[in-house]
Order: sequence, then C-alpha cells, then structure tokens
Amino acid sequence: MTPSSSSTASIEWYWKYIHHNCPELTTHSFVNLGTDLENADWDEPTSAIELNNFAVLALIEAEQTDNSELRAINLEFALDALQKGVDLDQHPLCAAHLAIAHCMLGDREEAAHSAYSQLISTLQPAFNSIDRLPLGMVYLPLQWRNLAIARQEQFHTLLHAEDGYTQAILLFIEVLCQAQVVFYNTVGLRFLQLASQLSPQSAYINFKLGLASLIQQQWEGLFYLQRARKFAFDHASVLQAMYLAYREPENPKTGDFWRNTAHKYAYRHPDAIEWKWAQLPIESAVTYVPFEQDMVLAVEPNLRSIVTSVLLAEGDWFEAEMEFWRDQIQPGMTVIDVGANVGVYTFSAARRVGASGRVLAVEPFSGCVQCLQETCRVNNLSWVTVCAGAASDRNSTLRLSLRSASELNRVVAEDEELETSEFEEIPCFTLDHLLERENLSRVDWLKIDAEGHELQVLMGSDRLLTEFAPKILYENVAGLSTADEYASNTDVAEFLIAKGYQLFRYRPYLQELLPIDSISELRGNLNIVAIPKE
Repeated sequence: MTPSSSSTASIEWYWKYIHHNCPELTTHSFVNLGTDLENADWDEPTSAIELNNFAVLALIEAEQTDNSELRAINLEFALDALQKGVDLDQHPLCAAHLAIAHCMLGDREEAAHSAYSQLISTLQPAFNSIDRLPLGMVYLPLQWRNLAIARQEQFHTLLHAEDGYTQAILLFIEVLCQAQVVFYNTVGLRFLQLASQLSPQSAYINFKLGLASLIQQQWEGLFYLQRARKFAFDHASVLQAMYLAYREPENPKTGDFWRNTAHKYAYRHPDAIEWKWAQLPIESAVTYVPFEQDMVLAVEPNLRSIVTSVLLAEGDWFEAEMEFWRDQIQPGMTVIDVGANVGVYTFSAARRVGASGRVLAVEPFSGCVQCLQETCRVNNLSWVTVCAGAASDRNSTLRLSLRSASELNRVVAEDEELETSEFEEIPCFTLDHLLERENLSRVDWLKIDAEGHELQVLMGSDRLLTEFAPKILYENVAGLSTADEYASNTDVAEFLIAKGYQLFRYRPYLQELLPIDSISELRGNLNIVAIPKE
C-alpha cells in the first residue's frame, strides 16, 4: 500500500519522489500543499482530496517496485481510491489521476474521453468560483518523464499552481496530449496549442508544439521553437531542433549559427552524449540523438523525419510495445528487424542481446541504411548486421516509393502505379534466403513494420516460421488514413493463425499480453504480438 500511514512520513515519501524528478525544487514548494495535508487521514481516507493523495502514493509505490504482483496490487488500491473520489464529486484531481491511470494502461480512448469531458466541466468553477480548492499531490507516469526539461517544468508548475482546479486542468491537458498515438497529428496539435495557452512560458510545451507544427509543414512552428529556446537557452535538444529547422537550403547561415552556438556547449561537455550531434561536420548526412541512456542513434538530419522529431520531443519512441520489446529481448538471442528504418527496435535489441547475440536490420531506404551503419560504427556494435533491401516473397528487385518522411516509404508492386515521382530501385529477398546467407541457426524474435508489405514478408519465411518458430511483433496497420482511422492488417493475422500462432495485444505498465480471440479485436491496436501456440 503506502509506505506509512502517518502524515509526516507520507509527505516525506512524496518529497523524495518530487526531489528525484525535480532536484532544484526546495521544501518551500510544499508550504501550501503541506498545510492542506497536515490533517489528512491516511488510515481511512474519506474526502476526495484524501483519496487522491492516498492514490498518488500508491501509484508512486507501484512505479518503484519491480515485483509485478505488488505493482498490480498498488495500482488496484489507487484505482479504487480514485473511483471513490470521483463518485464523491468534490475534487477534480481524482478524475485527472484516474484518466492518467487509464492512459498509462493503454486505454487511450477512454482516457481522452474522460479527460476531455472533465476538463469542460472544470472550466466553469475554475474561472468563476470564489472558493479555493485545496492543492493535492500529483503524479506523472514514468514514461511521460523521459526528458529532464519536461519533468522539471511539469512538477514545478503543478506544485506552484494557484489551486486544485488549476492542477486538475493542467493534468487533463497532459492526458489529452499523451492519449494521442502521436503528438503531431491534427488532434495532438490542437491540444498542444491549448496547453501553450495555459503555460505560455513552458519551454517543453513550446518545444513540442514547434516540432509538431513543423512536421505538419506549418512554419509558424519556428515561433514556438524560438520561444522554447528563450526559456531553455542551453538545452541540447532545443538547440538541435533549431539547427535542423533552419538547416534547409533557404536558411544555411541561420542553420550554421545554431550549430556553432551548440558547438560551444559541446566543447565544454565533450563526453556528454546529448551534445555529440554538435561535434559532427556541418555537411554531415546524419545527426545524432541520445538513445537507450548510453548510446547515440544516427538519424536523418531534418524535422520531416518522424523518428528524428519524436526522439527529440519525447526522448524515446512512442509505441507502448517498446516496453515489452525491451523486457523480452535477452542476451544471446538472434533478432531480425524488418523495416528497421533508423533502428529504434534494432538497437534496443542490440543493447540487450550483447556480443553473444545477433541482430539483423533489414531496411530498403538508402538514407536509413546509412543511419543504421553509422549507429553501428559510432557505438561499436559489431554484432548488428545491416541488410540493405526489402524482405519479400521472392528474390528479385522492387521499387520503393519515397515520401516526405522515410517512415512512410512503401514498397510498390511491379504492376502498381507509383504514388510519387521519387522512388528507389531496391533488391528484395526472402527471409528464408537471409537465413542461408547469414548462416543463422536460431531466430528468437522477428519484428515486421513494412508499410503494408507484411504479408509478402511472411510468405517468404516458410522455413523461418516452421523451423525456428520465432515470436513476432508486427504492425497491425499500414498507416493512418486521412480520417486518422486504423485499418487492421487482417490478412497477416489470418496467415499467422493458420501457421499455429496465437495473437495478443500488449497492455503496458502491467506488462500483460491479452489474447485476441477474434479478428474484430484487432481494430485499434497499432502492433500485435504473435506467439507460437506450442
């Protein structure tokens, strides 16, 4: 449950949590909050604010334990307390934290719907009530705190909020932003703009809004990046975004200015991985971003690249299955990553299999192949093999239709019209051929993200599936339609079921695999896990 039922011990426990995430905050930040907590009943919380604070401590303890059973128990305590608080309808923080819990469990749609309706309901009393609503303890999930610039601002703003209404509104907005599959789509952009109205001096919100706007080719994103730099003038990711935004041919001098500005900081911190990008030559065909704590990932040096922008904005890749992937990959394994792009899954696996294992990154686009090779070189990853080309159902050549973002590049059949005038002629090969070429004696995991070409990849993998029976993580959608609705990859699901695989969706945080018993259950899941039944 909670570390102690006494008021003093509970506040001290919470202070350690805050101080860990935001070291510059002092105990003075707790003056107003502490006054409201002094008379709290921690043994039998009854008021909404007491239930909220009890739940926050339970969520913190759940986060800090490695025991899955204890995590589930503490989460259940938190959910029960928050639901009781919501039913009392006394304080909106209970609803805010309940929406946060649903979001971190992967129930994004439910979290967004709840946060939006509660936000609308809270606006009237927040702006018109003369009664002060007490401040409460606040919690933010670990995966929302990847970047120091984000967590420092978030906790500082929440703990110095005017009252509980303001705290709740800030958390509702945070849920709405986090509940989007990607932060840069139309809906995500809309909520980021709202967040910037509530926190105009937030470097992180301006930074993320700037990147989201530029991905959408809305050049007013430069305004938000400039404003972010004003509030975080020496932050590596902000300066890197400024450099990449102005690196385009129209603004070479401005791009050079930001690179040279960053180079001065890199000179003072020669071993800091967040500044490695500033040590690259100006004409470099790649840039670096920190990855996996002690690695640098070579990525495309422009903000049209979704991976580049997401890693700058989030500090990690957004897919919930990354948590599962990192937990599953073990030393000595052999992993094949089909559609590796610049390698977020490739190098997460490489770090875990170690030199006793192998990782093969299959990627058709020449620009991404260059990034993969550079990441291997700069991190000395000799056990990673970059396989240039497309995995398919035959050994031949294909055309790769090129989009503005490499993540959307797509293999085009011979009889299919190209969607753009830009394409690359690429070699294609079956994974069974790759087994022979690379002399593989085992394959433990296969990840496939082939933008609609997944079925052809599997059709060229008969020996791989029957002899090695790897576990599979595959993309369930080929991409987003203009209406931002997912279309399930049912052909792949039916193919794998016929091959004796059981399909699952992943539930983050509790790290559970939930079986999919019908094709209709595929909808709404970005990725699917397939495991041989035997």
